[in-house]
Amino acid sequence: MKHKAPVVLLVLLKTGWVWAASPEESLYRRALANVVQERLEASGRLEVTVGKPVKFRFSHVVRDGRRTRIEVIEPPEFRGQRWLIVDRDGGEDKVWHFDGKTQRLAEVAQEQWRQPWLASNIALADLLFPDPEAYTFELGGEENVAGQVFTVIRLAPKEKHKDRYGVRVYSIDPRALRIVRGLFFDQQGRAVARWVVERVEEHGGGWLPAQQRFIDLTSQKASVLTLVDFKYGVPLGPEEFDSVGLSTGPTPQKK
Repeated sequence: MKHKAPVVLLVLLKTGWVWAASPEESLYRRALANVVQERLEASGRLEVTVGKPVKFRFSHVVRDGRRTRIEVIEPPEFRGQRWLIVDRDGGEDKVWHFDGKTQRLAEVAQEQWRQPWLASNIALADLLFPDPEAYTFELGGEENVAGQVFTVIRLAPKEKHKDRYGVRVYSIDPRALRIVRGLFFDQQGRAVARWVVERVEEHGGGWLPAQQRFIDLTSQKASVLTLVDFKYGVPLGPEEFDSVGLSTGPTPQKK
């Protein structure tokens, strides 16, 4: 009998932790947890409004966060540029950059995450999902798109200065557990950007955006990031998804 009370208390604590999350926050967390976790490789293309498309190699794995490595193949002015993006829920996000021309490896300061990336209207910050620990959640109802019903949730940053947006509104497929689009507002409540997942890669019950469009609502210009030729089951290279591994390996050649 002397052990029963601690056991009951532990059960109540665990149950209380589950109850602490609202239904909309729980749905968002489940969608993030449903991102493909197995290591994968793909070929990428970034279409911009001005200039040549950017082609790159893309690799991804879930290990102490969602880790994404990007290596630019062309055009020549960007060839050899590499990034490692570490996207953690409840932990510190990190972005590292390796310049193939100068052979310099450096951590990217957070204030630089909001700047245009590779001459597009995408910022590095757009490639990270909002950390649920850093936001408040509110249910925004439902929307029906071509017969599909999505749950709409509203995220507001607890510390406004740490987010480039004042409010984020996401539409989530509650059946497939994936995020399908987002509408982002500035600190004055004006809609400034839209994000749409136009195609999804599905693997092992999980999901990953295979084609996503970022639209600047002020200029009405869009950048499209597309992934194709997915490969799974490739062994992890040594330190591949660590910052030190970003500076190793040959510079990618033009295909």
